[in-house]
Amino acid sequence: MRKRWLIGLSALATLSMLVSGCQNRPTAEEIVAKMKEVEASIENAHAVVDFSMQAEGEDLEATVEMWEKSPNKFRAEVLEANNDELAGVVSVTDGEQVWIYNPGLDEAVVGRVGEFGVDEPLNPRQVIELMQEGIQQIQDTCDVELVGEEDVDGVATYKLEFTPKEGEESPLPIPIDGKGNLWVEQERWIVLQAHLDGGSLIQGRLHVRSFEFNMGVDDERFRFEVPAEAHVINVEDLQPRPLTLDEARGEAAFPLLVPAYLPADATLIDVFTVNDAYVLHYDHSLVSFTVMQRPSDDGEESAQDLFDQRTLQGAEKLDVTVRGQAATLFTDGLENSLLTWTEDGVEFAIAGQISQEEVLKVAESLE
Repeated sequence: MRKRWLIGLSALATLSMLVSGCQNRPTAEEIVAKMKEVEASIENAHAVVDFSMQAEGEDLEATVEMWEKSPNKFRAEVLEANNDELAGVVSVTDGEQVWIYNPGLDEAVVGRVGEFGVDEPLNPRQVIELMQEGIQQIQDTCDVELVGEEDVDGVATYKLEFTPKEGEESPLPIPIDGKGNLWVEQERWIVLQAHLDGGSLIQGRLHVRSFEFNMGVDDERFRFEVPAEAHVINVEDLQPRPLTLDEARGEAAFPLLVPAYLPADATLIDVFTVNDAYVLHYDHSLVSFTVMQRPSDDGEESAQDLFDQRTLQGAEKLDVTVRGQAATLFTDGLENSLLTWTEDGVEFAIAGQISQEEVLKVAESLE
Protein backbone atom coordinates (compact mmCIF):
# COMPACT_ATOMS: atom_id res chain seq x y z
CA MET A 1 0.00 0.00 0.00
CA ARG A 2 2.98 2.38 0.19
CA LYS A 3 2.46 3.77 -3.28
CA ARG A 4 -1.32 3.95 -3.14
CA TRP A 5 -1.42 7.08 -0.97
CA LEU A 6 0.41 9.11 -3.60
CA ILE A 7 -1.61 7.48 -6.34
CA GLY A 8 -4.90 8.35 -4.65
CA LEU A 9 -3.67 11.87 -4.08
CA SER A 10 -2.89 12.26 -7.76
CA ALA A 11 -6.45 11.36 -8.72
CA LEU A 12 -7.70 13.90 -6.23
CA ALA A 13 -5.65 16.51 -8.03
CA THR A 14 -6.46 15.60 -11.60
CA LEU A 15 -9.93 14.13 -11.65
CA SER A 16 -11.80 15.83 -8.79
CA MET A 17 -13.50 19.26 -8.99
CA LEU A 18 -14.86 20.95 -5.90
CA VAL A 19 -17.98 23.08 -6.20
CA SER A 20 -17.69 26.81 -5.81
CA GLY A 21 -20.21 29.35 -4.59
CA CYS A 22 -19.22 29.50 -0.93
CA GLN A 23 -18.82 33.09 0.12
CA ASN A 24 -17.11 32.25 3.39
CA ARG A 25 -13.91 30.36 3.91
CA PRO A 26 -14.89 26.67 3.79
CA THR A 27 -13.79 24.04 6.27
CA ALA A 28 -11.73 21.06 5.21
CA GLU A 29 -14.69 18.81 5.97
CA GLU A 30 -16.92 20.84 3.65
CA ILE A 31 -14.40 20.53 0.83
CA VAL A 32 -14.07 16.77 1.22
CA ALA A 33 -17.86 16.29 1.53
CA LYS A 34 -18.41 17.97 -1.85
CA MET A 35 -15.87 15.87 -3.73
CA LYS A 36 -18.12 12.94 -4.58
CA GLU A 37 -20.99 15.16 -5.64
CA VAL A 38 -18.83 17.11 -8.08
CA GLU A 39 -16.94 14.06 -9.37
CA ALA A 40 -20.29 12.55 -10.34
CA SER A 41 -21.10 15.70 -12.34
CA ILE A 42 -17.94 15.56 -14.46
CA GLU A 43 -18.74 14.07 -17.86
CA ASN A 44 -15.28 14.58 -19.34
CA ALA A 45 -11.93 16.00 -18.29
CA HIS A 46 -8.46 16.84 -19.55
CA ALA A 47 -5.36 17.36 -17.40
CA VAL A 48 -1.57 17.56 -17.51
CA VAL A 49 0.12 16.54 -14.27
CA ASP A 50 3.70 16.35 -12.99
CA PHE A 51 4.42 13.92 -10.19
CA SER A 52 7.44 12.49 -8.44
CA MET A 53 7.83 9.76 -5.86
CA GLN A 54 10.68 8.28 -3.87
CA ALA A 55 9.78 5.00 -2.17
CA GLU A 56 11.36 1.60 -1.51
CA GLY A 57 14.54 2.59 -3.32
CA GLU A 58 12.65 3.76 -6.40
CA ASP A 59 12.74 7.32 -7.76
CA LEU A 60 9.98 7.99 -10.27
CA GLU A 61 9.28 11.27 -12.05
CA ALA A 62 6.79 11.73 -14.87
CA THR A 63 4.57 14.18 -16.70
CA VAL A 64 1.29 12.66 -17.87
CA GLU A 65 -1.41 14.11 -20.12
CA MET A 66 -4.80 12.44 -19.75
CA TRP A 67 -8.34 12.56 -21.07
CA GLU A 68 -11.41 10.93 -19.54
CA LYS A 69 -14.99 10.66 -20.72
CA SER A 70 -17.96 9.12 -18.94
CA PRO A 71 -18.62 6.33 -18.48
CA ASN A 72 -15.41 4.37 -19.10
CA LYS A 73 -13.30 6.03 -21.78
CA PHE A 74 -9.75 7.01 -20.92
CA ARG A 75 -6.48 8.00 -22.57
CA ALA A 76 -3.13 8.82 -20.98
CA GLU A 77 0.21 9.67 -22.56
CA VAL A 78 3.48 9.89 -20.66
CA LEU A 79 5.10 13.05 -21.99
CA GLU A 80 8.28 12.75 -19.92
CA ALA A 81 9.62 10.20 -17.43
CA ASN A 82 12.89 9.21 -15.81
CA ASN A 83 11.86 5.54 -16.00
CA ASP A 84 12.57 3.81 -19.33
CA GLU A 85 9.76 1.37 -18.60
CA LEU A 86 7.21 4.21 -18.51
CA ALA A 87 8.64 6.90 -20.83
CA GLY A 88 6.44 7.54 -23.86
CA VAL A 89 3.84 4.91 -22.93
CA VAL A 90 0.32 5.46 -24.25
CA SER A 91 -2.68 3.79 -22.60
CA VAL A 92 -6.13 3.97 -24.19
CA THR A 93 -9.51 2.38 -23.55
CA ASP A 94 -12.75 2.96 -25.44
CA GLY A 95 -14.70 1.34 -22.62
CA GLU A 96 -14.37 -2.15 -24.05
CA GLN A 97 -10.91 -2.53 -25.59
CA VAL A 98 -7.61 -1.59 -23.94
CA TRP A 99 -4.35 -0.72 -25.69
CA ILE A 100 -1.02 -0.18 -23.89
CA TYR A 101 1.68 0.89 -26.35
CA ASN A 102 5.35 1.27 -25.43
CA PRO A 103 7.21 3.04 -28.27
CA GLY A 104 10.59 2.33 -26.69
CA LEU A 105 9.98 -1.40 -26.98
CA ASP A 106 7.79 -0.97 -30.08
CA GLU A 107 5.36 -3.24 -28.30
CA ALA A 108 1.60 -3.12 -27.74
CA VAL A 109 -0.36 -5.11 -25.19
CA VAL A 110 -4.04 -5.37 -26.10
CA GLY A 111 -7.07 -6.91 -24.47
CA ARG A 112 -10.60 -6.41 -23.21
CA VAL A 113 -11.49 -4.35 -20.17
CA GLY A 114 -11.31 -6.61 -17.11
CA GLU A 115 -8.66 -8.91 -18.57
CA PHE A 116 -5.75 -6.88 -17.24
CA GLY A 117 -4.45 -7.88 -13.81
CA VAL A 118 -1.91 -6.58 -11.29
CA ASP A 119 0.97 -7.88 -13.40
CA GLU A 120 0.10 -5.80 -16.47
CA PRO A 121 2.85 -3.58 -17.96
CA LEU A 122 3.61 -0.38 -16.07
CA ASN A 123 1.32 2.24 -17.62
CA PRO A 124 -0.49 5.47 -16.80
CA ARG A 125 -3.96 3.88 -16.90
CA GLN A 126 -2.94 1.55 -14.09
CA VAL A 127 -1.67 4.53 -12.09
CA ILE A 128 -4.86 6.56 -12.51
CA GLU A 129 -7.14 3.68 -11.54
CA LEU A 130 -5.21 3.26 -8.31
CA MET A 131 -5.47 7.02 -7.77
CA GLN A 132 -9.24 6.81 -7.79
CA GLU A 133 -9.21 3.94 -5.32
CA GLY A 134 -7.08 6.02 -2.97
CA ILE A 135 -9.63 8.86 -2.80
CA GLN A 136 -12.12 6.92 -0.72
CA GLN A 137 -9.39 5.49 1.51
CA ILE A 138 -8.13 8.97 2.33
CA GLN A 139 -11.60 10.25 3.15
CA ASP A 140 -12.39 7.27 5.38
CA THR A 141 -9.14 7.07 7.32
CA CYS A 142 -7.69 10.57 7.57
CA ASP A 143 -8.31 13.66 9.66
CA VAL A 144 -8.25 16.76 7.47
CA GLU A 145 -7.49 20.31 8.61
CA LEU A 146 -7.51 23.63 6.79
CA VAL A 147 -4.20 25.18 7.87
CA GLY A 148 -3.89 28.35 5.80
CA GLU A 149 -3.87 30.12 2.45
CA GLU A 150 -0.93 30.17 0.00
CA ASP A 151 -0.22 31.02 -3.63
CA VAL A 152 0.77 28.29 -6.08
CA ASP A 153 2.16 29.63 -9.36
CA GLY A 154 0.54 32.96 -8.54
CA VAL A 155 -2.87 31.41 -7.86
CA ALA A 156 -4.55 31.73 -4.44
CA THR A 157 -5.14 28.37 -2.74
CA TYR A 158 -6.35 26.89 0.51
CA LYS A 159 -3.82 24.57 2.14
CA LEU A 160 -5.15 21.34 3.64
CA GLU A 161 -3.27 18.98 5.92
CA PHE A 162 -4.30 15.43 6.67
CA THR A 163 -3.02 12.66 8.93
CA PRO A 164 -4.22 9.14 9.79
CA LYS A 165 -7.08 9.01 12.26
CA GLU A 166 -6.10 7.72 15.68
CA GLY A 167 -6.94 4.05 16.03
CA GLU A 168 -7.63 3.59 12.31
CA GLU A 169 -5.60 1.35 10.03
CA SER A 170 -4.60 3.91 7.42
CA PRO A 171 -3.51 3.43 3.80
CA LEU A 172 -1.02 6.23 4.29
CA PRO A 173 2.51 4.79 4.46
CA ILE A 174 3.66 7.41 6.92
CA PRO A 175 4.75 7.41 10.56
CA ILE A 176 2.48 8.80 13.26
CA ASP A 177 4.05 12.25 12.84
CA GLY A 178 3.97 12.12 9.02
CA LYS A 179 1.61 14.32 7.06
CA GLY A 180 0.21 15.15 3.65
CA ASN A 181 -0.80 18.51 2.19
CA LEU A 182 -3.13 19.65 -0.58
CA TRP A 183 -3.28 23.12 -2.12
CA VAL A 184 -6.83 23.84 -3.40
CA GLU A 185 -7.44 26.68 -5.85
CA GLN A 186 -9.80 29.20 -4.28
CA GLU A 187 -11.51 30.30 -7.48
CA ARG A 188 -12.21 26.91 -9.12
CA TRP A 189 -11.87 24.62 -6.10
CA ILE A 190 -9.48 22.15 -7.67
CA VAL A 191 -6.27 20.77 -6.20
CA LEU A 192 -3.21 22.35 -7.80
CA GLN A 193 -0.46 20.79 -5.70
CA ALA A 194 0.09 17.97 -3.24
CA HIS A 195 2.96 16.87 -1.02
CA LEU A 196 3.51 13.74 1.06
CA ASP A 197 6.14 13.64 3.76
CA GLY A 198 6.47 10.10 5.03
CA GLY A 199 10.00 10.38 6.38
CA SER A 200 12.33 7.71 5.03
CA LEU A 201 9.41 5.55 3.84
CA ILE A 202 8.05 7.73 1.05
CA GLN A 203 8.22 11.22 -0.36
CA GLY A 204 5.78 12.42 -3.00
CA ARG A 205 5.16 15.61 -4.96
CA LEU A 206 2.39 16.45 -7.42
CA HIS A 207 1.78 19.57 -9.50
CA VAL A 208 -1.20 20.13 -11.80
CA ARG A 209 -0.08 22.06 -14.89
CA SER A 210 -3.61 22.29 -16.28
CA PHE A 211 -7.08 20.93 -15.60
CA GLU A 212 -10.33 21.47 -17.50
CA PHE A 213 -13.63 19.63 -17.41
CA ASN A 214 -16.90 19.25 -19.31
CA MET A 215 -15.34 20.94 -22.34
CA GLY A 216 -16.17 18.02 -24.64
CA VAL A 217 -13.79 15.28 -25.84
CA ASP A 218 -14.19 13.63 -29.25
CA ASP A 219 -14.58 9.84 -29.16
CA GLU A 220 -11.71 9.58 -31.64
CA ARG A 221 -9.41 10.43 -28.73
CA PHE A 222 -10.26 7.03 -27.23
CA ARG A 223 -9.38 4.93 -30.25
CA PHE A 224 -5.89 3.64 -30.96
CA GLU A 225 -4.29 2.23 -34.08
CA VAL A 226 -1.34 -0.02 -33.27
CA PRO A 227 1.66 0.84 -35.50
CA ALA A 228 2.09 -1.78 -38.22
CA GLU A 229 5.65 -2.64 -37.17
CA ALA A 230 4.83 -3.01 -33.47
CA HIS A 231 4.96 -6.39 -31.73
CA VAL A 232 1.44 -7.13 -30.46
CA ILE A 233 0.86 -9.15 -27.30
CA ASN A 234 -2.61 -10.29 -26.31
CA VAL A 235 -3.12 -9.85 -22.58
CA GLU A 236 -4.55 -13.37 -22.40
CA ASP A 237 -1.05 -14.64 -23.16
CA LEU A 238 0.25 -12.83 -20.07
CA GLN A 239 -2.17 -14.58 -17.72
CA PRO A 240 -1.16 -17.84 -16.01
CA ARG A 241 -2.84 -20.91 -17.51
CA PRO A 242 -3.19 -23.87 -15.11
CA LEU A 243 -2.02 -27.30 -16.23
CA THR A 244 -1.37 -30.73 -14.82
CA LEU A 245 2.25 -31.83 -14.64
CA ASP A 246 1.66 -34.34 -17.44
CA GLU A 247 0.05 -31.65 -19.61
CA ALA A 248 2.99 -29.31 -19.02
CA ARG A 249 5.50 -32.02 -19.93
CA GLY A 250 3.61 -32.83 -23.10
CA GLU A 251 3.20 -29.19 -24.13
CA ALA A 252 6.64 -27.72 -23.35
CA ALA A 253 9.01 -27.42 -26.29
CA PHE A 254 11.87 -28.62 -24.08
CA PRO A 255 12.31 -31.42 -21.48
CA LEU A 256 10.53 -30.14 -18.37
CA LEU A 257 12.59 -31.03 -15.27
CA VAL A 258 11.11 -31.83 -11.86
CA PRO A 259 12.99 -31.86 -8.53
CA ALA A 260 13.60 -35.29 -7.03
CA TYR A 261 14.52 -33.66 -3.71
CA LEU A 262 11.97 -31.57 -1.80
CA PRO A 263 12.77 -29.93 1.55
CA ALA A 264 10.48 -30.39 4.55
CA ASP A 265 8.15 -32.68 2.59
CA ALA A 266 7.05 -29.82 0.36
CA THR A 267 4.22 -30.68 -2.03
CA LEU A 268 3.56 -29.67 -5.63
CA ILE A 269 0.57 -27.30 -5.36
CA ASP A 270 0.25 -25.67 -8.78
CA VAL A 271 1.56 -26.04 -12.31
CA PHE A 272 0.94 -23.26 -14.81
CA THR A 273 2.34 -21.62 -17.91
CA VAL A 274 2.58 -17.92 -18.66
CA ASN A 275 3.88 -16.69 -21.99
CA ASP A 276 6.62 -19.24 -22.77
CA ALA A 277 7.53 -20.12 -19.17
CA TYR A 278 6.42 -23.15 -17.14
CA VAL A 279 6.18 -22.82 -13.37
CA LEU A 280 5.96 -25.47 -10.66
CA HIS A 281 4.87 -24.17 -7.26
CA TYR A 282 5.74 -26.14 -4.11
CA ASP A 283 4.48 -25.36 -0.64
CA HIS A 284 4.77 -26.49 2.97
CA SER A 285 4.47 -24.71 6.29
CA LEU A 286 8.26 -24.30 6.40
CA VAL A 287 9.01 -23.57 2.75
CA SER A 288 7.28 -22.12 -0.29
CA PHE A 289 9.05 -21.84 -3.64
CA THR A 290 8.64 -22.02 -7.41
CA VAL A 291 10.68 -23.64 -10.13
CA MET A 292 10.48 -21.69 -13.41
CA GLN A 293 11.76 -22.98 -16.77
CA ARG A 294 11.63 -21.41 -20.23
CA PRO A 295 13.62 -21.33 -23.47
CA SER A 296 16.64 -19.05 -23.20
CA ASP A 297 16.47 -15.94 -25.38
CA ASP A 298 19.02 -13.15 -25.15
CA GLY A 299 16.37 -10.73 -26.32
CA GLU A 300 14.16 -11.40 -23.31
CA GLU A 301 14.46 -10.08 -19.78
CA SER A 302 16.54 -12.18 -17.41
CA ALA A 303 14.90 -14.58 -14.97
CA GLN A 304 15.64 -12.33 -12.02
CA ASP A 305 13.72 -9.53 -13.76
CA LEU A 306 10.59 -11.69 -13.51
CA PHE A 307 10.63 -11.36 -9.74
CA ASP A 308 9.76 -8.33 -7.64
CA GLN A 309 12.98 -6.36 -7.47
CA ARG A 310 12.20 -5.34 -3.89
CA THR A 311 12.83 -8.94 -2.85
CA LEU A 312 16.41 -8.57 -4.10
CA GLN A 313 17.17 -5.33 -2.28
CA GLY A 314 19.72 -5.92 0.43
CA ALA A 315 20.25 -9.51 -0.67
CA GLU A 316 23.74 -10.92 -1.08
CA LYS A 317 24.64 -11.86 -4.64
CA LEU A 318 26.80 -14.98 -5.00
CA ASP A 319 28.37 -16.64 -8.02
CA VAL A 320 27.85 -20.41 -7.69
CA THR A 321 27.95 -23.54 -9.83
CA VAL A 322 24.78 -25.57 -10.41
CA ARG A 323 24.67 -28.78 -12.43
CA GLY A 324 28.03 -27.86 -13.92
CA GLN A 325 26.75 -24.43 -15.03
CA ALA A 326 27.62 -20.95 -13.80
CA ALA A 327 24.72 -19.66 -11.72
CA THR A 328 23.70 -16.61 -9.69
CA LEU A 329 22.28 -16.87 -6.19
CA PHE A 330 20.58 -14.05 -4.29
CA THR A 331 20.06 -14.72 -0.58
CA ASP A 332 19.08 -12.65 2.43
CA GLY A 333 21.01 -14.98 4.71
CA LEU A 334 17.79 -16.23 6.28
CA GLU A 335 15.15 -18.24 4.44
CA ASN A 336 14.68 -16.38 1.12
CA SER A 337 16.61 -17.18 -2.06
CA LEU A 338 16.61 -16.69 -5.82
CA LEU A 339 18.79 -18.98 -7.94
CA THR A 340 19.13 -18.55 -11.73
CA TRP A 341 21.12 -20.35 -14.44
CA THR A 342 20.93 -21.50 -18.07
CA GLU A 343 21.37 -25.11 -19.17
CA ASP A 344 20.99 -26.70 -22.62
CA GLY A 345 19.15 -23.66 -23.99
CA VAL A 346 16.72 -23.50 -21.08
CA GLU A 347 16.68 -20.77 -18.44
CA PHE A 348 15.94 -21.87 -14.88
CA ALA A 349 14.94 -19.93 -11.75
CA ILE A 350 14.12 -21.25 -8.30
CA ALA A 351 12.86 -18.67 -5.85
CA GLY A 352 10.89 -18.26 -2.67
CA GLN A 353 10.96 -18.94 1.03
CA ILE A 354 13.78 -21.46 0.90
CA SER A 355 17.27 -21.37 2.37
CA GLN A 356 20.49 -21.10 0.40
CA GLU A 357 21.45 -24.68 1.17
CA GLU A 358 18.05 -26.12 0.26
CA VAL A 359 17.63 -24.19 -3.00
CA LEU A 360 20.94 -25.61 -4.23
CA LYS A 361 19.85 -29.13 -3.30
CA VAL A 362 16.58 -28.72 -5.18
CA ALA A 363 18.43 -27.46 -8.25
CA GLU A 364 20.91 -30.32 -8.29
CA SER A 365 18.08 -32.87 -8.02
CA LEU A 366 16.19 -31.73 -11.16
CA GLU A 367 15.51 -34.63 -13.50
